[in-house]
Amino acid sequence: MPTSSVARAAYGLTALCAVAGLAISLVLTISDPDSFPAADPGLFGPGDTLGRVSDWAMYFTYWSNALVAVVFGVLALAPRERGRGFRVLLLDALLMISVTGIVYAAILAPVAPPREGWEVVGNALVHYIVPPLAVLAFAAFGPRGWLERRLIPLALVIPVVWIVLTYARGAVTDAHPYGFINVVALGYPVALINTGVILLIGIALCFVLIGIDRLARRWSG
Repeated sequence: MPTSSVARAAYGLTALCAVAGLAISLVLTISDPDSFPAADPGLFGPGDTLGRVSDWAMYFTYWSNALVAVVFGVLALAPRERGRGFRVLLLDALLMISVTGIVYAAILAPVAPPREGWEVVGNALVHYIVPPLAVLAFAAFGPRGWLERRLIPLALVIPVVWIVLTYARGAVTDAHPYGFINVVALGYPVALINTGVILLIGIALCFVLIGIDRLARRWSG
């Protein structure tokens, strides 16, 4: 897979932004007892350090940014032809980070804006900078021809695992990361419907990403 220095720089910048956003948010979670302000019943709220870190690790935002950091870091540092497993992870990273950006902008930003200081910086990185940066880096530089429809079911495995873990953990703790899946406030039927809608959006995004790849191949060919 011939990769230009510009492409590697774009991949590296994407990975570094994801790492920076994750690091800032994790440091704030550990150091600030009020990093989870008082919230509505059923949502993550204040707690001890271990509890805050455990809650932090259950945000879909951080799962998606972590996957972007790994996948784009590998593309930047070791650009070569890779097998089916890594291609699934590439589609997964693009899918999950796209969902993160869209859901945050459309649903979460109006009700859960960052407070001040470094929280604003970390929030901007994981929600507003990394999502478009990852998609644009892929659209501009590829890798081309790695995304296929047959990879979509496999690319949904990590999101589905997150969904199962979130509901299972929430059943024990009565605490959830997002209001649209807050079973305490909404009940299971509404929360599951909301989850299903977002999952369908994710599947549609997979087809969009595959379409971007195909169009880019035609233009570059």
